[in-house]
Amino acid sequence: MRNLIPLTMLALCCTACFEEDDMVMPHDQGDLEVGVAEMGFYYGRQVYYDLHQNREVASNAATEWDLRFESAGGGWTIRLNSSKFMLAGTTGDTVFSDIPVKEEMDMTFDHSGGYPDSTAIGTWYSLAGDSAISMRQVYLVDRGSDEKSRPLGIRKVQFDISGSDYVIRFADPAGNPGTTRLIRRDPEQQWIYFSFEAGISEIAPYAGQWSLLFTRYTTMLQTNEGEDYPYIVTGVLLNTAGVAACPDTIHDFGLLALPDTLDLELSTRADVIGYDWKYYDFDAGIYTIVPGSAYVIRDRDGFYYKLRFIDFYNDTGEKGYPRFEFVRM
Repeated sequence: MRNLIPLTMLALCCTACFEEDDMVMPHDQGDLEVGVAEMGFYYGRQVYYDLHQNREVASNAATEWDLRFESAGGGWTIRLNSSKFMLAGTTGDTVFSDIPVKEEMDMTFDHSGGYPDSTAIGTWYSLAGDSAISMRQVYLVDRGSDEKSRPLGIRKVQFDISGSDYVIRFADPAGNPGTTRLIRRDPEQQWIYFSFEAGISEIAPYAGQWSLLFTRYTTMLQTNEGEDYPYIVTGVLLNTAGVAACPDTIHDFGLLALPDTLDLELSTRADVIGYDWKYYDFDAGIYTIVPGSAYVIRDRDGFYYKLRFIDFYNDTGEKGYPRFEFVRM
């Protein structure tokens, strides 16, 4: 059956804001496809997956980078690698030679929703007209730990601006004068990835080449007493450059069709798919897929997919291999 639905109708029912909508060209509904993200037993790989091609388009070791710098679009957001449980806080001072004490600072992490106003680094600059000027405050950055919970150390960091590019100065907390690196923007890349050890790293594919990121990430959970506490989870983050999604608990997965998406509210929140499509069964000692956990995803080309998870283990019974099935509607 061929479908033709103007996206402007769908946009009225979406929470996400997109650029001027195009019309979805007539197309046949796709066949049921199965994908798998090979993260590994310790979830040590970050896997970028494209639904359109049904394949992994890039992957990297989760420990391969520390910070990512907004590149395309002219913004100045700096994010932590939340897959390592990284934390950061400002000293409120500009003297790089001072020795910050972590226990005396308010250390926090990036919100898993991907909001630019909810990062640990925060607004490290001021605006004067069209120009950004660094406030040159010194930050303490806890690099978190690797997939085996081994700590990766702490750096003190100072950010500056050179034209349209970033300048980063960093050292051990007691180190001085530290190391300075220039981070040049690339208008073709959404983010520039940086490692304190290796410098700039090529991590994510171009924004138009992937849909979902399978990764560990830091988020806020609650205790049984209702108290917030940060925790590392394993799940899925959206490519927020043009991809939107939402859970679908309304429709039968097998019967869900494109017109049914009018009933749904899609979002570009990065963790809208998240981690809770699975749970740990303590009695059985395994992860189990939550029944009925299905999602509708609108990709960067305007096509809609229905997706559900079917397993978290590979054929040899090793965890860390999320398996899912999906159909282009």
